[in-house]
Amino acid sequence: MGYVIIDLEFNNLKNITKYEEDFFDKHKELENINLENEIIEIGAIKVDKYMKQVAEMREYIKPSVFPVMNPIVTNITKITMDTLQKEGITFKQGMDKLKGMIEDGDVICSWAKDDIAEIIINSNYHNYTDLSWIKEYLDLQEYSTKILGHKKAMGLKSALDELKIKVDNTKLHDALNDAEYTLLVFKHIYNSRIVKNYIINDVYSMPAIHVKDLDNINIDEEKLDIRCPKCNKKIDLKENFKLLNWRFVSIGICPKCNSKILSELIVKRTLQGKNAYNEVNTILKEEAYLDYYYKLEKLNSQK
Repeated sequence: MGYVIIDLEFNNLKNITKYEEDFFDKHKELENINLENEIIEIGAIKVDKYMKQVAEMREYIKPSVFPVMNPIVTNITKITMDTLQKEGITFKQGMDKLKGMIEDGDVICSWAKDDIAEIIINSNYHNYTDLSWIKEYLDLQEYSTKILGHKKAMGLKSALDELKIKVDNTKLHDALNDAEYTLLVFKHIYNSRIVKNYIINDVYSMPAIHVKDLDNINIDEEKLDIRCPKCNKKIDLKENFKLLNWRFVSIGICPKCNSKILSELIVKRTLQGKNAYNEVNTILKEEAYLDYYYKLEKLNSQK
């Protein structure tokens, strides 16, 4: 059994018209393309059950979907179209090489579920059907967040800082370097007994894809079981869940310990197309509770 830590870099067309207003006039074929992120770099490191490194890979992927680099992506990753064309391999070659690192019993790991989801999404787009090697999966962001005692998802840089791991900021947003930093975090908090509780055996059923059309989401509150983080008693919600920025929010009071609770629901979609809720409940002080109360009342009045 081993662990294969992967990291990807993507190109996309997000906010591309800020840099080229007539972009979609020039590239009408990209206006409704059925792919949001194209994988342009794969980094992966394999370690055994003792955390000893046994293999690594780093490959640029020659683009076949987006013919230009988004300036935002180049600014962050320093990857240019010239580099991809000269040094890149095909998507199939990249996937075959990654697949070759993974043996039966290995666990694929990444910081958050975005990368494993994009491997499957990009594979479907490219008709790359040999995904039988994607079996057991570990979200190292989720594992690290829980082990380090945080309620909300940690960024990789935050985890590195908390563990006092030295970081060269100029090396971030490089697929292999980010995989190495992710591995360093994992090594610091690895527990072979505890980690088994976080390994996912059905990647397709896990909440992995960010939902953008939140305005069209209706929360089925009957399926929720909102509980107090202090005493685990079911909370009496004072408001229906309302969309507030990037998540749904409600407030309530615990009938047992009288704690004032902020309940947040982050909606994600599985690779099977079903919506799933990630629930975060936080105890609020009186002032913060009233602040959320007035925000929700304002949303009610805007109906």
